[in-house]
Amino acid sequence: MNTKTIILPILAVVCGLGLVAFLGISDSSQNNTANKKVENNENLENLNINKLNQKDTSMSDYKVKKSENEWKEELTDNEYRVLRQKGTERAFTGEFYDHHEKGVYTCAACHEKLFDSKTKFESGSGWPSFYTTIQGNVKEIADRSHGMVRTEVVCNNCGSHLGHVFNDGPKPTGMRYCINSISLDFEKE
Repeated sequence: MNTKTIILPILAVVCGLGLVAFLGISDSSQNNTANKKVENNENLENLNINKLNQKDTSMSDYKVKKSENEWKEELTDNEYRVLRQKGTERAFTGEFYDHHEKGVYTCAACHEKLFDSKTKFESGSGWPSFYTTIQGNVKEIADRSHGMVRTEVVCNNCGSHLGHVFNDGPKPTGMRYCINSISLDFEKE
């Protein structure tokens, strides 16, 4: 038997095992440890984000202070889901997305004045959109939910979720306050 015939296959096997060891493919305990570290970091990050969001929407920050049970009694199931649990209504289904009367849009939960109809515009998004708020009545909060970074807007009087604000609106502000209709009531002029 030829020496080359024996040595070449052995070299191939040894090199292959060396490559596998080098890449860490054969050591699943290292992979499991790395995966656990990543998972722990993600859990810690999610915990910190949740704590940040809870702090930002603490009821002590708002004038209207009601328990969740009180809100459940006052609001419909859909209003509660959007206003208190930060839900979203489907696009093009809300009462005010194609609304053109003159007046003031108020918070559906506490009736605080939020948006003047003069600042409403057609964004094509399917939700009522405004380029500015009534000064001091809407609070902006960092929102890192659903794998995105956005800015949530809430009523500065009761902390109810209204929607989100984006920087793709018209002049003069360049902002688009994209609001759930169910979060609003309307006072006609």
